[in-house]
Amino acid sequence: MSSLKSKLQSAGLAVVAIAVSVLLAEGASRLVVDAADFLNVDPVADAYLGHKLAPGAGGHDELGFRNRSVPAQANIVAIGDSMTYGSGAPRDGAWPQQLAVLSGDSVYNMGLGGYGPLQYLHLAGHQAKQFKPKQLLVSFYFGNDFIDAAMLPQNLPNWASWRPSGAASAPAAAPAVAPSEAAPKPTKRGGALRDWLSRHSVLYGLLRTTVLAPFAVAEQKKLADKMTPDERMSWSDPAAPDIKTVFTAQQRASAQDQTQPTMREGMEITKRAFAAIKDEADKQGIPLRVVLIPTRERVYCAYLKSTKANLPPAHLKLCDLEEANKTELLQAFQAKGIAYVDPTAAMEEQVRQHVQIYPPTSDGHPTSLGHKVIAEAVLASLKKP
Repeated sequence: MSSLKSKLQSAGLAVVAIAVSVLLAEGASRLVVDAADFLNVDPVADAYLGHKLAPGAGGHDELGFRNRSVPAQANIVAIGDSMTYGSGAPRDGAWPQQLAVLSGDSVYNMGLGGYGPLQYLHLAGHQAKQFKPKQLLVSFYFGNDFIDAAMLPQNLPNWASWRPSGAASAPAAAPAVAPSEAAPKPTKRGGALRDWLSRHSVLYGLLRTTVLAPFAVAEQKKLADKMTPDERMSWSDPAAPDIKTVFTAQQRASAQDQTQPTMREGMEITKRAFAAIKDEADKQGIPLRVVLIPTRERVYCAYLKSTKANLPPAHLKLCDLEEANKTELLQAFQAKGIAYVDPTAAMEEQVRQHVQIYPPTSDGHPTSLGHKVIAEAVLASLKKP
């Protein structure tokens, strides 16, 4: 009994020592790194935006956006979704923050994951005004903005009038493959604990993006091996094998297929929303530029074809769908006099130069290097009349 008691005491001391060490490491992590780069934050509901982040949550600013502080004035306001927020990249790696460094101008990042054209309209007409900007940048991401535009009027009464005539009384048909379901996430061991840690521990977030990153890549490759190439396709650059990524072509193609009623509705709402954003910008006397963000799968289309990669049908379909959708959208922009920036060609060039502008996982958000390409394209556009 004495021996057992001694062992239990030793074990208890070890547990306490480990707990104290973890708490000290957590505190040190919060002092050294940016919490907004490593914490997942649960959103709160909003009657017009659908969701937003609470003031100051997880290292975000007092308006709930991914900036270090809220300035009294910003010459440039950038509005968008997770592609503008900079998901998967450090805060300073997001293209609005990189644009600020490259241009030497003040830029306020008003991007948040899950937003779409109608949220962009609301932000342009309300929160963005307080900064008295001299330039308004609104991004459009082909990977999910059509479906975001279609679904918001169905989910929020304040946007119900945006449904096309004859559609308000009946919900639009769901896409054949819902984007949120087309590419299942890897099954995680201890998923509940890991999700909790991702929301509360900066230390865990730091470890996840450094020490644990290779394990995540291996985990996703195993998942891709169990799925069809249309759903997930692991790929290595034949000229630079260290450059890897995982394509999710079926997911991206389904969110752009204009033969589906929901996507068609999303296209029409998108065109109306950007026309309204242009009217709002004109009313405020602010120049507007739309930043077109392509999908990763579209960026790689030309290079994959040039290297004679065995592309699955969904990827070939997406290459055509996205170009057709861009053409239709640009026709609407030109009719309304909306200026735009298209960084696709610059991103394709980086792919040809074997630069890792997307992560080696199925995450379709650009790396900091990818965001830099977007920022440079925007800056070049801003220098032109």
